[in-house]
Amino acid sequence: MDSLPRIDTPPPKEVSLEAYVKQEVEKAIRETRLLYQSQLDEALEEVNVLERRLKKTTKTTSTALEKPENFSGDKKKYRAFRESLLLQFEDDAVYFKDDRKKISFVLSFMKEGEAAAFKTNWLENRVDAQQMGLDITNTYGSWPFFAHKMEERFKDSFEKETAKNEILTLKQGNETAQAFFEKFEEKKRWAGYNSRMNKEFLVSLLRQNMNKPLVDRVIYGGHIPRDYQKWK
Repeated sequence: MDSLPRIDTPPPKEVSLEAYVKQEVEKAIRETRLLYQSQLDEALEEVNVLERRLKKTTKTTSTALEKPENFSGDKKKYRAFRESLLLQFEDDAVYFKDDRKKISFVLSFMKEGEAAAFKTNWLENRVDAQQMGLDITNTYGSWPFFAHKMEERFKDSFEKETAKNEILTLKQGNETAQAFFEKFEEKKRWAGYNSRMNKEFLVSLLRQNMNKPLVDRVIYGGHIPRDYQKWK
């Protein structure tokens, strides 16, 4: 039978065929488990090597990007985590041209909570696929596939509606105009608003939520901007 291990030598006469086959099957199972563990360890080491590389890396330029913070799986922090990853990919496009390096980089920041469980599950599924002889080029070796799985697991399905509510009440307060616009831009992007298509609505929000003295200065300056970009 295909499911039974190949028997190279006939069973000893003093051992029953049933016992001998059982012994050989158990031996094959042990060998399979060892192989599985070896491949899993190899996958984990791939992530660990990248972690050590990141710790040793020291950038001296004033524009060096901060490394992403470790991600625990908190959906409220997922978008910020993903955006920080994308900045890293753009900053070192040559290194991250390899999808597996990109995936390992992301997994190296998943050390606790649901994110750690996601990492373990991903690596184990990758090993399972390899053991079955499957081609993982477009699955467990593919960044788009990984990114899709990550979105499924961690993206906040209410993020857009939350951002729409938050932008309505986002006040400038004691912040500078620049700091206010940075937050406003973030909420605008998350809410799915477009600077051109939603310009009248966005301008009305700016006039309502920016500090009145600043708004008055713009209005009484002789030219009232009707375009969102000009308000910025």
